[in-house]
Amino acid sequence: MEIKRDALEFSNFYARLLYNDDINIMVIIFSGSLDKEAVLKFRKKVERKVVSKKFNFIIDLNHITYISSTGLGFLMYLSKYSNQFIFLSFPPEVIQKPFKLLEMDEYFLFYSNPDELITRANIPEAIVQALKEETSIVEIHYNKRWMNILRGYVQSHEEMMKEIDRMSDYIHQADHEDTLTIPSEEKYSAILYKYLHRILRKEAGISTEEIDNTLVELIAKELITNAVKHGYNYDKNGVIEICYSIDNKQLLIAMTDYGKGFASPRPSHDLFPSAGLKLLDRIFDRVEIGKAAKKKVQGLVLGKGTHVRLTKYLKPPHLRNVLFLN
Repeated sequence: MEIKRDALEFSNFYARLLYNDDINIMVIIFSGSLDKEAVLKFRKKVERKVVSKKFNFIIDLNHITYISSTGLGFLMYLSKYSNQFIFLSFPPEVIQKPFKLLEMDEYFLFYSNPDELITRANIPEAIVQALKEETSIVEIHYNKRWMNILRGYVQSHEEMMKEIDRMSDYIHQADHEDTLTIPSEEKYSAILYKYLHRILRKEAGISTEEIDNTLVELIAKELITNAVKHGYNYDKNGVIEICYSIDNKQLLIAMTDYGKGFASPRPSHDLFPSAGLKLLDRIFDRVEIGKAAKKKVQGLVLGKGTHVRLTKYLKPPHLRNVLFLN
């Protein structure tokens, strides 16, 4: 049996494609971080292959470290080209949380072991064997989540250490300051995660049962991606400002960029539908989006900017469960 192969690689994302046109089976193997830009490029590659026929899809998610709202949308998008089924490997925690928040489970079938596919879906053994071989990946794991996030944006362990050194001032802000000002680059989602983790856990006493670390990572990456992409068009000269306030009743987190400004409606490929905003709505009690306040900014200004306010109502202090986990 001929199994055709294709791939797409970024510094923090690798997708492999195995497919057979005779039996219309396509296997997609993801590893790394399914950020917006990488997913959109991979979607174009898949579109060229499925535009003229429908496939049955098998998608391996075991090596994903993060999935954006665009990544979730891509999985739903595949249902348009599905012949009979879309099988997903049982996703890791980082994927399970947004899946449940958006109630996506009903659209897919799940498998634990690739060998199941032979009996459950009549997948040829040659396809299953190729899937098993391709998923043999070994990753370096770091002991703190923010470091794992940052690792997704650099090429090597050595570059990772250099990047941490370059970010030392921002790391200090995230650990000790009430406000955080970072450049408009997606890799700084690691710093925003570090900042949000401190605010949610140590300052507000919000437990992992209310907002676990997977969701904190999701919040950080969604906020940064929207500012970098929609606000600054990936220009690295912009600035993103984050601050918070807290009292006995609520936590308020505010983020501002000085890019083009919030526009609606958004392009149809960006969100599924408006999944990023919908996820924030599910996590926080109130989400408000408006224009940035006018002020002198030491950085790129492209328009009216965007100001995002996230409000979380707090439990009484004696009911809070503070966990100092990374």
